[in-house]
Amino acid sequence: MEVISINISDFIFEKNKDNLDKRALLYVDRQGNEESWSYRNLDIMSNRVANMLKSHGVKKGDRVFVYLERSPETYFFILGIFKLGAIYCPLFPSFGSDAVKERFNDCQGSLILAESKLADNIDGLPYILVDREGDFRKRLLSESKDFDAVEVNKEDYAIIHYTSGTTGKPKGAVHCHGAILSHWQTSKDIVGLAPGVKCWFTADPAWVTGTSYGVLGALSTGADILVAEPGYRISQVLGLLEKYDIEIWYTAPTLLRMLMREDPSKAKGYDLSRLKKIFSAGEALNPEVCRWAEDNLGLTIFNHWFQTETGSIIIGYDGTFPKKGYDTMGKVLVDVEAEILDDDYNPVPPGNKGHLALKPSWPSMFLDYWGNREQYLSKFIDGWYITGDLAYRDEEGYFYYLSREDDVINTAGHLVTPFEIESALMSHPSVAEVAAKGVPDKLMGEAVKAFVVLKEGYEPTPQLEIEYRSLVRNRVSPFASPQEIEFMDELPKTETGKIIRRVL
Repeated sequence: MEVISINISDFIFEKNKDNLDKRALLYVDRQGNEESWSYRNLDIMSNRVANMLKSHGVKKGDRVFVYLERSPETYFFILGIFKLGAIYCPLFPSFGSDAVKERFNDCQGSLILAESKLADNIDGLPYILVDREGDFRKRLLSESKDFDAVEVNKEDYAIIHYTSGTTGKPKGAVHCHGAILSHWQTSKDIVGLAPGVKCWFTADPAWVTGTSYGVLGALSTGADILVAEPGYRISQVLGLLEKYDIEIWYTAPTLLRMLMREDPSKAKGYDLSRLKKIFSAGEALNPEVCRWAEDNLGLTIFNHWFQTETGSIIIGYDGTFPKKGYDTMGKVLVDVEAEILDDDYNPVPPGNKGHLALKPSWPSMFLDYWGNREQYLSKFIDGWYITGDLAYRDEEGYFYYLSREDDVINTAGHLVTPFEIESALMSHPSVAEVAAKGVPDKLMGEAVKAFVVLKEGYEPTPQLEIEYRSLVRNRVSPFASPQEIEFMDELPKTETGKIIRRVL
């Protein structure tokens, strides 16, 4: 096989060889303090990271986890990991210790780059603590600013994004260095990113959207990225868009729904004339959100569909055809065949719902589930990649999302499984049985609801509900913590003892 020098970091900085002194990142903390980083600075700092990791014994192919809030360091680390030929494994800063350790152990991780305040969650694992208010940067600046990126094959592993499926066990979807070609192409042609374009991606880099477009796509196109420290109030969002002259805003329906709760007159009080496009991804986009944006911002929201497994945008809008209604995902945008299949995996006529499936051929397609080849192969049937989503397509080629095939809960764009929630709750001494499911929620899309059967001697109390929520928050993540808890005498089950969630 021909070896192609396509290290993701090399690709990014080669694309920006004429833009090295232009701004890559504008970081704004909660107090409004600003910090600017050029592409040249970013290149140098990622070189220092690569040298630091090398001194800790990290080598090509090693799995390195990044476990911190959005900051310039996040970008230094990601690019430095790629330069070393190691594999970037993102973690949400909201993850508890069990979630971190499960993912780290699953792929035999080498090292965690962790926020110092998260140290309690990584006890017993190899790590480097990142204290951005202390001496860490001084330490990083002591490393050499020179580093030659490790040469890689386009199919060499670069990223492991963990996702959860119906079994509840997190699965590590593996992506390669060659996927950068798709991130760059779709960012240019679909999102509209280009040198100097001011953009804001609200998705955390630990999320596939945040990595594929907020980091890789934006940087490879030479965009000017706003990095806002998490913790800003919803009421500040429109002010940030105005103050920093954002041209491309890529966000999630949850945040848009939260904005809808604000007084509509407030939205009309901001000058958003520089804002050209709003993109939404991560969960179903509600029609009422689109209407609100048109009425109060004077802008159309464009939906996109892709998955952790697809790596980059597959269905959406690229400006070559009109937007149709408020509930369509758009059309297929990349060189890949998409179909709606029946339960026997045969294509169905337009208007019929079925399984959304893709022909496996696109460059950003995941290559494996780490350590679980059997589960990976099970996603491919009769020459199709079965996405796990239900949808339909109309006569004009527009796709419409319906739901997931399984019972994964999508709350505010974060996928959590009943298994993870139930496992955490079952560890409480009062719980005899438990089931979890997603229920419709106007703000979050789905809210987590837990159905609990108590052991003898326990009675439902508000204190128990507090303990349950805290347990799930710490064991899994805050997004998995139940918004609703219902105490039951028994759970509905099949004859084989399987819980029937659909009747809860």
